[in-house]
Amino acid sequence: MGKDDKEDSGFGFKDRAKAEETLRLLEQHEPNYRRLTVRGLLGRAKRVLGMTKAEDKIKNIKEAMEVFENWLAELDKNKEKKPEKKEKVRKSEEKETKKKDDEDSDSDVEMEEKPKEKKELPADTVPGLGFKDKDAADNTLKELEGRDPDYQKLAVKGLIGRAKRVLTCTRDETKLSNIKEAISIFDKFLDDFDTMHLSKQNNPYISLPIVRTCETMADDITDQQKSFIAAYTSVRGEYKRLRTVHETQGGKTWDVVRNAALKELKEKHADAKLFNDKDEPTAEHLEMLLWAYSPEAARVKKLIPETKASEDVNDRKRRSSGHDSDDTPSKKKKE
Repeated sequence: MGKDDKEDSGFGFKDRAKAEETLRLLEQHEPNYRRLTVRGLLGRAKRVLGMTKAEDKIKNIKEAMEVFENWLAELDKNKEKKPEKKEKVRKSEEKETKKKDDEDSDSDVEMEEKPKEKKELPADTVPGLGFKDKDAADNTLKELEGRDPDYQKLAVKGLIGRAKRVLTCTRDETKLSNIKEAISIFDKFLDDFDTMHLSKQNNPYISLPIVRTCETMADDITDQQKSFIAAYTSVRGEYKRLRTVHETQGGKTWDVVRNAALKELKEKHADAKLFNDKDEPTAEHLEMLLWAYSPEAARVKKLIPETKASEDVNDRKRRSSGHDSDDTPSKKKKE
């Protein structure tokens, strides 16, 4: 589009008034044409500015350019608002739909239970272990006391490894001396551990599904055993997590409580028979099984079936006791 065409059409940029007149004339054209024309006029105006020295002309052209630039800015702003408005409408509709769905869901709560949020499991490592000095090492061993021997050894070895790595990047003589003292305490612990064959005192865990079955077989279960099984269930059978689950508020953790209970039972039933003639666990054996332990874990796994969480333990117990009753129809028939 040449200069003559622009002048014939009435479009121009010589001053503010001409720019405003141009915009009025462009209103009868399509939006895309208006935008392209204004941008073209802006480009021409900038080129003219570069060749013009008269101050009044420069001032007038700049004012015209300002009119065009403001018009383009407003156009872009409106262009952004349209999708934004659509987005607001869409979100509003989604919100209303969700609200309606929630109301419908609440009305059907008896028909379909809402899924429960997954509870985060407790940690499986004992907190508060350290090696910065003698006191930290002593406190660490005190914190590990009564826990599974294999875990004690593993934790101490891990701390020694970390301590030795810290030694390589520490220059402070006091810190070096303190850490070395802690390492010597840990080394002595490991020597005593091996000398006393403490690994033999480890009490490997029987799986939770088997413990559930044993619960149905036992005639007498203590409150503490019930609480232990509940704790074992709460960590979904991940026994390592019992290291941070306390029996009572501020009390000992369940791994320590379990080991203490099993120490007594193992001494008490050292010579006890573990299975009867029907390959069923004896009462003495069940006492230990309710603590998720058996001296014959492999045989237990082979002979005792698992009870999944979805099964009703009490119902199984009733069915089991029903079969043993003398009043069953089959036994009456035989009599």
